[in-house]
Amino acid sequence: MFKMNRIIIACAVLSVAAAAVLPEDAQAQIVEYVYNNDGTGNYNFRFETSNGISREETGEVINPGQEDQYIKVYGLYSYKDTNGEVVNVIYGADKDGYHIESGEEPISLPPAAVASLLG
Repeated sequence: MFKMNRIIIACAVLSVAAAAVLPEDAQAQIVEYVYNNDGTGNYNFRFETSNGISREETGEVINPGQEDQYIKVYGLYSYKDTNGEVVNVIYGADKDGYHIESGEEPISLPPAAVASLLG
């Protein structure tokens, strides 16, 4: 019985430790931040944190001034999963909603997105 109690206590301690926020996440700092807005609804931004989380996004006004005007959005975010592997997710949003284009594998942004992010 004593051995079983030790196992239960050990499992409880390990569960709490596994669920805890990693110190590097709690202390993460923004190391890069860029934001551009042309004043007409088009924008792009990028940020990266010291713990490897990053996000890039571009928004482009489609059909400006028209009744069916909307902002088309595309971007990429990445983070480290619980195994320390980097996960990249490419997404888009348009008049039909939010779409995941890809995930869990390194993929580059479309050339137009890269060009707009670089200015």
